Amino acid sequence: MGTSTRGYNHLKDEKSPYLLQHAENPVDWYPWGDQAFDKAKKEDKPILVSIGYSTCHWCHVMAEESFSDPDTAAIMNEYFVNIKVDREERPDIDRIYISAVSAMTGSAGWPLNAFLTPDGRPFYGGTYFPPRRRVHPSWKEILLSVAEAYNDDEKRGELLKSADRVTNVVKKYLANETAGEDFTGADPQLLDSAVDGISAMYDQKHGGFSGAPKFPMPPILNFLLFYKRFSMHAKNESQRSRTAMAMGVETLEKMAAGGIYDHLGGGFHRYSTDDHWHVPHFEKMLYDNAQLIHLYIDAYEMTGNKTFAGVAKASLEYVLRDMTHPDGGFYSAEDADSVYVNLDPGFGVRNREIDEKTGKKKSEGGFYVWRHDELMHILEEYHDNDLFKIFAFHYGIKSGGNVKSDPLGEFTEKNILYRARSLAKTAEHFGRNEDEIMRVLAEAKKTLFEIRNQRPRPHLDDKILVEWNGLMISAVSAAYRVFGDQRYFMAADNAISFIYDRMYEKGKAPELFRRWREGERKIPAMAADYAFLVQGLLDLYETDFDASRLDWAIELSKQMIELFYDEKYGGFYTTAEGHDPNLLLKTKDTTDNVIPSVDAVSVMNLTRLYRYTGNVRFQQAAERTLKASVRRVEKQPASASAMAVALGVNLLRHVETIVVGDGTDSDAGRAVHNVLRSYPREVITPVWITGKKNQEILSAHMPHIREMNNPEEVPRVFVCFDQTCQAPVSDPEKLGEVLKQAFETPFANER
Repeated sequence: MGTSTRGYNHLKDEKSPYLLQHAENPVDWYPWGDQAFDKAKKEDKPILVSIGYSTCHWCHVMAEESFSDPDTAAIMNEYFVNIKVDREERPDIDRIYISAVSAMTGSAGWPLNAFLTPDGRPFYGGTYFPPRRRVHPSWKEILLSVAEAYNDDEKRGELLKSADRVTNVVKKYLANETAGEDFTGADPQLLDSAVDGISAMYDQKHGGFSGAPKFPMPPILNFLLFYKRFSMHAKNESQRSRTAMAMGVETLEKMAAGGIYDHLGGGFHRYSTDDHWHVPHFEKMLYDNAQLIHLYIDAYEMTGNKTFAGVAKASLEYVLRDMTHPDGGFYSAEDADSVYVNLDPGFGVRNREIDEKTGKKKSEGGFYVWRHDELMHILEEYHDNDLFKIFAFHYGIKSGGNVKSDPLGEFTEKNILYRARSLAKTAEHFGRNEDEIMRVLAEAKKTLFEIRNQRPRPHLDDKILVEWNGLMISAVSAAYRVFGDQRYFMAADNAISFIYDRMYEKGKAPELFRRWREGERKIPAMAADYAFLVQGLLDLYETDFDASRLDWAIELSKQMIELFYDEKYGGFYTTAEGHDPNLLLKTKDTTDNVIPSVDAVSVMNLTRLYRYTGNVRFQQAAERTLKASVRRVEKQPASASAMAVALGVNLLRHVETIVVGDGTDSDAGRAVHNVLRSYPREVITPVWITGKKNQEILSAHMPHIREMNNPEEVPRVFVCFDQTCQAPVSDPEKLGEVLKQAFETPFANER
């Protein structure tokens, strides 16, 4: 087939970094919307919907090989209506079609290419297709075969039957419209069996819960740490709780030592391509880093391990330095691909590795990898030979490169930094003490970090998503609570202000938008945006006790129930009624992946808010959603570990502590705060009344605090449980006694 003239590409006015990457393709791409669907119906053409994201390596590969090729584009333009979708902006679309492709082929990923009827029903699909036939058909062959079948009456009939079957399977899987089990507070044994189920998946040698590729799974790790706190508070420590803690801590240790962690600049890459965390897929995602930072902070609090604190702080530095908008708000991701530049002082920054045949300038991890002689010359130039030897020994640097398996040859003679040996072993090997080795390594890392910044940085996806920002707000709130660094508080406060000022407009539908970029807010917020923003607001409120955070969290949660809640079966639909007329069906987010499910986060939020407000609507929505999820926790704990945490929290008795008087910035306030922090955060509902304005805001939701006052100079604490508030106490020691009495029976259903 000959080359046709290029069609008009409809992506040039979009703001999505991913769509803009395809705006110069000769393919006549449309953004998702009425124009594309109307064209398909009018011309009776199948739709090709191609889904990816701007930092997706194989999306780049397929774009270069196929979507930039005029001959391939001519076939696509003649036989299909072609739609590009940014999965990060539109997870509602992605969830439908990745489920469909998975149902048809047994697996799915990105780039995702699905063929649809003009009304959006999927009948065929796959992921990456090569430009030429290898083991599998080429992309051109796939296109021509689908076009031929669609334009043959008999074959089209079979395609339409397939579309009906696949659509029904996807609807049954994603709508999750089934009645749940009776929920009567559940049973702690459900958590025990969840630990056992996860233990069966655990990699005893390398940590984590799979072989290669190995993904950090924050919801699972969070559940394991929670289970330890749960068991300790319930005075039910056991081998199981010790095992849970060990799995969580060992996985965090292995990850922090591996190449998946950026030892120079902080932050974590997407996943490890091997089973021992060494060779990562080099993109960095905000949602990974937000959750992992929070986990390392929790693990530090529970273990006192300073390495965990160091990893958390370095990763926070990365986010504040490289992933934060000047006005607040956090960017989405950095690419895996970048240009490698040899930074050996003898070569300078001119020695770029460019493939002369393809002109390709970028490679996987180019910004992060190092040649042996490059490191040696840099460290000798700026320091001395001993420094290089110590650094190379500690971080596993080899003259021929340290990547054992490299089928694509991208890391030939290159090194990926990982902590090959402990500080103690490095000190022993060089006959120095550990403090001296730490100083030497810190000096080397500082030099290499500064020099590495001469390389071209990976592409930054600078869109701001409410969902992922909510996760990061939770992380920096935890960091401020534990480390006390004012910059962390400012980061959380600025991000919330950014969302409120630029992505929210009270009284105007839609009130909250999902995405902001370059002055444009777009896409009505989905359930995930509400859930994670509410979680972030609650986490920051329980850190700085500004009542406006709690007030907005309550308002957003009421809106969320109104827009997304399934009154019949419980749980939350991804999108609101009327969200998008071209969406094939309404879905729910009921299972954890790398990010916890919306249902689980919502149950936690609503439980916390019910404990603050006594709003029965919050309690009912939480309990009905739990009811629909209990069996999933029992049968599929690895994909329901966030819900297992929510279930465990609902099992525990909670105590409301109302502090009237000084905040945590006074000595007396800190003394009270330290007593409260000696209990798991899941069992304390903290209210601080530090002035009339705060009291006025809080009283609108908690009438019982309206008349609480404090004639004394030190804070007074009202401890409330079992629908009764105890006489106020001011002495921290007395407060500890009252709390001990309150938690004499740790479970909610015990008296």
